[in-house]
Amino acid sequence: MLTLGNYLTPTLLGGKNSQWFTEQIYTQFITRFNWEQGAAFGFLLLGLSTAIVWAGLKLSGQKFGEVMQKT
Repeated sequence: MLTLGNYLTPTLLGGKNSQWFTEQIYTQFITRFNWEQGAAFGFLLLGLSTAIVWAGLKLSGQKFGEVMQKT
């Protein structure tokens, strides 16, 4: 979960011309000053990552409350 919002690692691995999703968010906010598009990409990343975690929990037969109690 922590690596979904990571910016530095994809930049180092992909170089200047890579098109990772986190780089697109960074570009929209910092380079283009397009806060609306950057915020939309951020919420899309949040929604997709939530859906992936939810699907993984459902496929494994676990419940979120049970997982949180084990930590």
